[in-house]
Amino acid sequence: MPDFMASVANGVKRTWSGLNKTQKAVVISGGAVAFAVLLFLVMYSAKGPTYETLWSDLDPVDAGAIVSELEKQNVPYKLTDSGHTIKVPADRVYRTRLSLATLGLPSSGIVGFEAVGSSGIWSTDFERRVQYVRALSGELTRTIKALSGVEDARVHIALPEDTVFVSQRKAATASVLVKTRPGQSLSPASVRGVVNLVSRAVEGLTPDNVTVVDASGRLLSQDMSYSHGEQADLPINSVIELTFATERELENRLLALLTSVLGPGNAVCQVRAELNMDQVKIIDTTYESEPPGVLRSTQETSETYQGTGNPPGGQAGALDVPSYAASGQGESQYQRTEVLRNYEVNEKITETMIIPGAIQKLSVAVVVNKDLVEAERDMITETVTAALGLDSGRQDQISVTGLIFDTSLAQVFDDSPAPVESFPRIYVYAIAAAAALVAGTVILMIARRRREAALDAPIEPLPVMESAPSISPELMARHRSRENVERLARTDPQLVATLVKSWLLEDER
Repeated sequence: MPDFMASVANGVKRTWSGLNKTQKAVVISGGAVAFAVLLFLVMYSAKGPTYETLWSDLDPVDAGAIVSELEKQNVPYKLTDSGHTIKVPADRVYRTRLSLATLGLPSSGIVGFEAVGSSGIWSTDFERRVQYVRALSGELTRTIKALSGVEDARVHIALPEDTVFVSQRKAATASVLVKTRPGQSLSPASVRGVVNLVSRAVEGLTPDNVTVVDASGRLLSQDMSYSHGEQADLPINSVIELTFATERELENRLLALLTSVLGPGNAVCQVRAELNMDQVKIIDTTYESEPPGVLRSTQETSETYQGTGNPPGGQAGALDVPSYAASGQGESQYQRTEVLRNYEVNEKITETMIIPGAIQKLSVAVVVNKDLVEAERDMITETVTAALGLDSGRQDQISVTGLIFDTSLAQVFDDSPAPVESFPRIYVYAIAAAAALVAGTVILMIARRRREAALDAPIEPLPVMESAPSISPELMARHRSRENVERLARTDPQLVATLVKSWLLEDER
C-alpha cells in the first residue's frame, strides 16, 4: 500500500509539472467548481425544505383546529414539542398566519366580545348575562396575557343578582389565575396592576374583592390593602424582598470598588442590613408670637348725640342706657366710637411621612485574597466605611480579613480538556465526496498521461541476432506493418477504431 501511494504521488507530481499555467488554472478552477456544486447538492439533499415555527405553546384544542385547517389548505406541516408547536415551510409562514387569523385561530379557547350578539332573539336574560360575563372574562384574559412575563391566564368573574333592596345587595368578586414564564415571576407592583385592571373593568368590583393566584396555588394578592387609597403595611414577602434587594445592591457596589483596586477574584464581601419597616406620620404644629398676626375681621361702632337739656336718664320710655353726656338742663353733646379687630393666630403645621425601608443597621464582612498588614486593613476599613456610609451612631459593624483563597477547584476545571464539539455529519459527507472527486480526477490524469507517454515513445527496432546471418522477408514485412499501424493510430485514432470495428463485424459473420 505505501508503494502504491508513493507511485500515485509521483505520478501526480509528474503530471502536474507537465501542465502549463493555463492547464493548471483550468484544473484548479474546475476542481473548485466541482467541489462547490457537490457540497451544495449534498447540503440541499440532506437538509430538504426549511420549516419554521408557525405557532408555539398551543392549546391542544387550537392545535387540532389549526392542523385540520392546514390539511384543508394542503399546507405541509410538522408537529414538534409534543404537538404544542406547528411548523410549516418557511415560504408559507406569513401567508398561513394571515389565513388562520381570519378564522380566529389560535383562540386559546378564549371568547371575547366578538361572540356577543351571536345568540338568537329567543335567548333569555340569564343566557345573555352568562354570555356577557364570559366575554368580559375573555377580554380580561387576553389583556393580562399581553403583560410581560405572563404565559397564560384565566379570569373568573362573579356578578351578583340585581335587587332593589339595599340590605340584600352583594358585591361583585373576581379571581385571576396567572401562569408566568419559566424563570420569571410577578412583582408586587405587577400584581397590584392586575388587581386594578380587573376591578376597573367590572362594574361594582372593588380591588379588595379581587384575588390573584399563581399556577402553584400561591396567593399573590395577600396582605394588600386598597382601601381609601392609603398604602398598607408591607407583607412579610415584600419585607424579605426589600431587605434582600438592599443587601445585594450594597454588595455589588462594594465588590465593584474592591475589584477595581485588588483585581478580579481577589475580594469577597457580604452585607447584612436591618431595615426599619415602620411607617411613621409626624404632625408638628407651632404658633408664632409675633403681633399682631393676620387680620381676620373688623367691627366698628360710632355714635354721636347733640341735645338741648335732656335729663341724664334719657327720654321717657327709653331703655336704661348709661349716658355719657353731661348732666344738667343745658345743652349736651354725646359721642361714642368702638373698633373691634379680630386677628388670626399665626399657626404653622408641618406633616412628615417616613416611608418604610430606611436602613437601621449594617454589618459588613470583607475577605481579601492576601495577608494584610495593619496599615492595609485600616485603609480598606476606612474605604468601605466611606463607600457604604457606615455610622457608628447606629452601631454599624465592619470586619476586614486577609486570607488566601482556595482555588484548587477552579484549577481542576481549568485543567480539564475542553469538550470537543461534534462536527456536523453533512460536512463529513461533503469532504469525503470532494476527496473522492479529487482522487478520481488525479487517477484519470495519471492514466491519460501514461497513455500519451506510451504513444509518444519511439518504437524500438527489433534486435538483430548476431548469430543469424540474415532476417527473413516475412519478418521484415510484419515489422513494417506494425510500424505503419502504430503511426496510423497516433495520427488518426478514429480511423483505426473504425477499421477495428469493421473487422470485428466481419468475424461475427
